[in-house]
Amino acid sequence: MRGQKDLRLVVALSVLCAVLALLIPIDAVALVFAAPLALFLPGYSITAAAFARRNLEWPRFLLFSIALSLATLVLGSLLLNYAGGIHPLSWAVLLLLVVLGACRGAALRRGDSGTAPRWPRLRLPRLETAMLLAAGAATVAALVLGFSTVPAEDAIGYSQLWVLPAAGSGGSEAQVGVRSQEQASVAFDLRVRLGTQRVVRRSFTLAPGETRLLRLRAPPGSTGTVPVIATLLRHNRPFSVYRRVKGSLIPPQEQR
Repeated sequence: MRGQKDLRLVVALSVLCAVLALLIPIDAVALVFAAPLALFLPGYSITAAAFARRNLEWPRFLLFSIALSLATLVLGSLLLNYAGGIHPLSWAVLLLLVVLGACRGAALRRGDSGTAPRWPRLRLPRLETAMLLAAGAATVAALVLGFSTVPAEDAIGYSQLWVLPAAGSGGSEAQVGVRSQEQASVAFDLRVRLGTQRVVRRSFTLAPGETRLLRLRAPPGSTGTVPVIATLLRHNRPFSVYRRVKGSLIPPQEQR
């Protein structure tokens, strides 16, 4: 790619963006370097290869660069999905291969007579320049804030409670589940009433994201449909019902 300054610059920027996007541990900052590699550089190299022998106007060149970059992302996701998985390293390798291959093809097609697209030289007054820099800074700040983790001290958590027929039981067994999405570990009291005779009690503590499952079957000698009522209490509020769901069981002798 001797003499093709724009292609050499695209390759250098692609390698730099890929390395920094993979190595920087801060997601918001890494995104700043990943964006050009994903949204512009592959399309630029493909457009340069496709229109190597034509003098394409810069607005069309820019439009093709963005559109072909998006098309590369769509087709690349399908390829990576069947080729081992989608993750940052595979994306970086794929986009770099696209840029290198397309830039090499563009350089060969251009030869000695090919020229790079002519981009306009922007000469903005000081006020417009300051506004443009402020807009860029605001965009970077928005990306950083959007991908930054902030304290969730005032966030309200929740917990799930369900009663479902157990798989393969034909309705004679039920699975009672509790999943915590609270902000901290919480102690629960679970009470499950089977019909009018049997009550099952369980006490446990769940960390955020943990699940507790309980499998129950219809009491021996039960006839007809057996109602199941599951009640979930928080250990520090024993007299306040936190969750309650209802279901039913069909004893084996009642199944047909």
